[in-house]
Parts: sequence; C-alpha cells; structure tokens
Amino acid sequence: MARLPSLRSVVVFVAAGRALSFTEAARAVHLTPSAVSRRMSGLERELGVALFRRFNRRLELTRAGERYLAATGQAIDLIARESEAIRPRRRRTTLRLSVLQSFASTWLVPRLAALKARRPDLDVEVETSAELMDLSDDRFDAAIRFGKGHWPGLRADRLFEVRVFPVAAPPVRRRGITSAALDRSVLLGVAQTPDLWSQYLSGVGLGGYRPRRTQSFDNVQVMFEAAANGLGLALAARELATGYLSAGRLVEPFCEEPVRLRQGYYLVYRADRRDEPALRTLRKALVADAHDRMR
Repeated sequence: MARLPSLRSVVVFVAAGRALSFTEAARAVHLTPSAVSRRMSGLERELGVALFRRFNRRLELTRAGERYLAATGQAIDLIARESEAIRPRRRRTTLRLSVLQSFASTWLVPRLAALKARRPDLDVEVETSAELMDLSDDRFDAAIRFGKGHWPGLRADRLFEVRVFPVAAPPVRRRGITSAALDRSVLLGVAQTPDLWSQYLSGVGLGGYRPRRTQSFDNVQVMFEAAANGLGLALAARELATGYLSAGRLVEPFCEEPVRLRQGYYLVYRADRRDEPALRTLRKALVADAHDRMR
C-alpha cells in the first residue's frame, strides 16, 4: 500500500481548501494560522505538488488542490459521518485526555498508574498531540497543555509552575554562566515555544545576549536527545528531564538557580464539564499531586 499522508493534515487541508483561508481553517480545526500554514507546507512537500497559490490576502487552489479537495472532502465527511454513527455513548467513568507527548511519558503516566490503583473504576485514555485538540465535542474530555493559562472558551487549572535550567551532555565542569560560554554552544529549543531562552537569559542577568547559533525541534524529547548527544545546550524543567539527569545522560553545566517561566502546565477543559465526577476526580488527583511535589 502506498504511504498515506497524516489524516490530521488532510482534515486541515479540507478546512483550508473549503474556506480558502488559513485563518478561517485555523478556527475550524482549533489551531493557529501559522500551524495551519506549516501543516499545509508539510503536506505539499509530502505529496510533491503545490495545493495552494498563496497571495498577500487570499488563497487559491491549484488544479491539483481542487482535485485533491474534491476527493478528500468526500472522504473526510464519510469518515466523520460513519464514525459518529457507530460511536457508542461513553460512560463517564472513561476519560479521554489529549496530552503533549513529552509530558505524557515523563510526568503523566506514572501518576495515572497511581490513580488507577486508587480508582480502578476510572479509565483514562491518553492521546498525544502537540496541538490543542477540539474540546467542543465528546472526543476529548480534557487536555494538558503548556502555556499562560488562557485558552478562549475553556477553563484551565494550573498543575505546576515551570522553572528551567540549561543541560548538556557530560562531561562538563560546572561554572557560572557567561556570554563566552554560550557563544561556544548551540542553544537548542522547541519551535512552538521560541521565547524560553530569552526568558531564562533575562532571569540570569543576560537579557541583552543574542545567541550566535540556535536550533529548534518539534518536541522536548527530541531536543533532550540532541543535547544528550552533544549537539548543544537545552533548557530543561526537572519534572521532564528527571530520567535524563538520573541516568547521567544530561548534566547541569552552570551554577545559576533555575528561572521561573511565564508559562506553566495546565489541565484544560470545558467549563460545563467542571462538575462531572470523573473529570473532578482526575483534576483533584493531578492538581494535588503536582502541588505536593512543589512543596
């Protein structure tokens, strides 16, 4: 069978192709316009053909795009219709949670295991995604996301604040951070959160520093792997990097205290679901656990 493109990318394409607007498509699929644009560029690279003609204030479909929209639009509508037809009404003792992949593996899963031991009647199904999935229907009950706590139309309970510090592959001689030391390294980051290094540098008195070399990755785990393999300096929160630090694959090269970020990790959900028993149990368990560990 031929390699198929991502279903999510096709859904975004159909929304963009029908609206002829990345901004309108972004509202429909609950992404940012820039995320829609990146998705479409990636789909075009994968298919090897342009789907859109891009102008300053408008979009047009190419001939290939018109053909692709006609076929995929029908397919997506059929998938949505048949999925809804066979989907049973889920009991509220099962929760579906959308989570960032790096957060799921390093922080969430151990806590879900402990919750399951206390509440064997509560099942939590986890789906990983870098995007804030649509919470307006019954596909997902809640999400865990990194940000400043403001998502339109949704409630957000902060799990914990985030304090970051640089990490690198061993061996290093721990010392104070300087511009010269940073000049010798590549500063690694995550594309979705490009301001983390600037926040950290301001916090350690280097707000005027401009990195000579940077490199961005799609997710935290890939960034940590890059740092562990000697490709540069990464910023880490202890909650996410414990495994790397305990195994000695990453070490702290500088002596400065961690810097608190403006962003944090939040449990996000619709306001009208706040009092549902299963969601209330999950919220209470995760928030209480996070707060206990911050003490």
